[in-house]
Amino acid sequence: PTHSPAMPQSMNGLGRRILQTSFRTHILISALLRLTLICYGHVHDGQSAVPYTDIDYKVVTDGARHILAGESPFKRHTYRYSPIMAYLQTLNILVHPACGKLVYAAFDLLIATLIYRLVHMEIKNQYQKTVQHLLSKYNRPRKSEKSLDALDERSHPENLARAAACFWLYNPLTAVISTRGSGDCFSSFFVILTIYLLLRSAHQGSKSAWLIFGAGLAHGLVIHLRLYPLLFSLGYYLALSTSLTRTPLDFLWQILCPNRQQVCLVAGTLLSLVSLTYAFYTLYGWEYIYEAYLYHFVRKDPRHNFSLQFLLQYLGTAPSVPEPTLLVKLVLMAPQFLLILYLSLSFGQFRQTLPFCIFTVAFVIVTYNSVVTSQYFIWYLALLPLCLNNFKLLPWRKCFTLLGLWLLAQAMWLLPAYLLEFRTWNTFNSIGLQGASFFAANGYILEQLLSHYGFTQFKISFRKLM
Repeated sequence: PTHSPAMPQSMNGLGRRILQTSFRTHILISALLRLTLICYGHVHDGQSAVPYTDIDYKVVTDGARHILAGESPFKRHTYRYSPIMAYLQTLNILVHPACGKLVYAAFDLLIATLIYRLVHMEIKNQYQKTVQHLLSKYNRPRKSEKSLDALDERSHPENLARAAACFWLYNPLTAVISTRGSGDCFSSFFVILTIYLLLRSAHQGSKSAWLIFGAGLAHGLVIHLRLYPLLFSLGYYLALSTSLTRTPLDFLWQILCPNRQQVCLVAGTLLSLVSLTYAFYTLYGWEYIYEAYLYHFVRKDPRHNFSLQFLLQYLGTAPSVPEPTLLVKLVLMAPQFLLILYLSLSFGQFRQTLPFCIFTVAFVIVTYNSVVTSQYFIWYLALLPLCLNNFKLLPWRKCFTLLGLWLLAQAMWLLPAYLLEFRTWNTFNSIGLQGASFFAANGYILEQLLSHYGFTQFKISFRKLM
C-alpha cells in the first residue's frame, strides 16, 4: 500500500486533539459557532449598509409573507424557488426573522452527522471486506464483526469519520453561507441522504429495496428543490447495475432493461417529484412551473458573477446584439454534459466510488454553469468530505497549493467586482478575465483530484489475523 506524506508536526498535534474530541462535542461547538454568527448577522444588518443576510433569504421571507396571507409566494418579484422554501421560512413572520437561519444552520449540522455516519459505515465495511478476503485467500476461518474491529487501529473508522465531519463543521465558508440564510445546505442534505441510503442498501439484504426506494424519494425531493441534482441520476442508476457498462450497447441495455433495484430508484424518484410538482401546480398554477423550473433554462444574469459566461451574457444584453443561435448554446453546453457522462460512466458504476462520482459531477456543474455565486460552492463542498480518505496519494503540500490556488482565483475576481459594485468603476472586462482564470484554476484542480484519486487501503498485520 502507498502511504501519504507525513503531516507537518504542528498540524499533527492539532489533528490529534481534534480526533480525541468526541463527535458530540464538535457538534455542540459548531452549533454555538453558528448561533454566534446568526446573532452577529442580526446586529450587523442593523448597522451596516452592506448586509450580512443573503438577499435570497429576504426574497423567500417575502414569499412566506404572501403564503400566510393566503396568496402565492410567486407574487414576490424574483421568487424562483420551490414553495417549500417559503413554507420553511413562515416562522420568520410568526416568530422571529432569524428562524429560517436557525433551520438552515440545523441542516448544516445534520449534513455533518450524515457525513460522519456515511464515512464510518463505508470505511468499516471496506476494512471488513479486505480482512475477509485475506482470510479466505490463506484458508483461514472467517471472523465475526466484533473480532474484526479489534484487529488493527485502522479497523476503527471513528477517526476518519470524525475528521471528515470536522472538515465540514469548521469550514468558514459553509458556516457563513448557512447563517446568512442560504438554503443550499437544506438541498445538500438530501443529496447526501440519497448517497447514504444507496450505499447502506448494499449491506441490508432484504431491506435494500426499501432503502433504494427511500433514496429515490430523497432524490426526487432534491430535484424539486434545485434542478442540478437531476444530473446525478445517471451515477445513482449505474451504481445499482449488476454488470459493467463498457460499450454503447451495454449502456442502452442498462437504460432499457433496468434491474429490480434500478426500478425502485426510478419509482421513488418519480413518485416524490411528480407528487410535489402536481401538488404545487394545483395550488399555484402555471406560474409555479415557469418560475421554479422553466425560468432556470432561459435565465440570463448580466450581474457580475464567477461564471466563465458572465461577460458573454453581459455583452449580449445590448439591443444590437442578436440572440445566440441554438448551435452556439449547444457548443457552450456540450463540454459540461460530455464531462458529466464521462465521470458517471467512470466512477458511477461502483458503489465504493459513487461519492467521488457525485462530487466531481457537482464540481463540473458549478464550474461550467452560466451563473456561479459563492453559494453554489456548497454543492460540491458538502460532498468533498465523503472522498477525503481517497486522496491519500495527494501530498500535503499539493493540497495547500490547490486550496491556495482556489482562494487566490476568487480573491483576484473579488477586487474588480468590488470596484464595480461599490466604486462604480467600469471593470467588466477585468471581471470577465478573472472569471476565465477562475475557470482555468478549477479545471486544473479537478484534473489533480482525478489523477490522485485512489481506493481506500489498509495496513493489516497478518499476525493478528491468526
